[in-house]
Amino acid sequence: MHAIIEPTATDLHCHLSGAPDSLHLDRSDALARLQAWGERCAKAVEANDDDALLGIGRELHGWLDSPAWISRWARDEAVQRLEIRAAEPTEALAAALLACPWEFLADDQGFIAAGRATPLHIIRVRGEASADDIEAAARAVARRSEADAIAAAGSLDEALEILRGEVLSVFERLEDSREKAITQGRIADILLATGQLDEAMALQEARLPVVTALGDQEGLAHIRYSMANIRIARGEHESGNLQQIYEELTEAFQISCQQGHADAIGGIGLLLVQVLAMGGLRDEAVETLDTTEDAFTTLRDLDGLAQVKQLRQMLDA
Repeated sequence: MHAIIEPTATDLHCHLSGAPDSLHLDRSDALARLQAWGERCAKAVEANDDDALLGIGRELHGWLDSPAWISRWARDEAVQRLEIRAAEPTEALAAALLACPWEFLADDQGFIAAGRATPLHIIRVRGEASADDIEAAARAVARRSEADAIAAAGSLDEALEILRGEVLSVFERLEDSREKAITQGRIADILLATGQLDEAMALQEARLPVVTALGDQEGLAHIRYSMANIRIARGEHESGNLQQIYEELTEAFQISCQQGHADAIGGIGLLLVQVLAMGGLRDEAVETLDTTEDAFTTLRDLDGLAQVKQLRQMLDA
């Protein structure tokens, strides 16, 4: 059983596959709620406020459970998925529905996704799609999550095989540019980790126009940071290309600061400080290091703070 939420001409229709019961929510009320939750979520993420995110998740759950609907499936221990379908993804309600932070759904026990023994997959379907295509996309998203876990455990070749052979091909066939770009990013990260630098750069260059067109600022920051990492691994910082590395890292750092992503600010900042030091820009390096330290303090990341201390000692030497 999986849940489906989709706009219709008259309402927001929430229903379960293979079950007769459904929930019909007023369109105008739904639009206002979804937009407000999206805005509040962005602020909560920027502030690293887990309590606020939990509150938003519980409000979402309560809205979808009056009368009982979401509680019928969310805590079931079978592998579950929530499909967000938007036949016209640029329409206001559909866009708000797609942007809503469904990953933070929560009830009295806490975040639903975090408390499950089996995955809860959130599938966003943009445009018209057949049932077979939706199933294929859902399987591909699930396998990508599995590949991420496999890569984190150190089995990079196995993860790469899954991403290339089972995931990327699906999104290419479905012409889903967003999910294809996300998958290419995962592949590029593994290629960088295994020293396949030219292939990694080619993938990031292929992703760049797509991510830019989608307006995905987080994705753009990841691409610029990855490109700079690849160039450093190639030794370009020692062969006259330090300026381009600096520009890529600066763009990535500024985007991350604007969006308030503390983890990205910390990771990118550490590398940017070193590049600034290489270029003799000590004052800018110190300022960047201060911002980086604030990010790691927010995250309570002791390893990150230790690296900040080492870099500060280097700059003071």
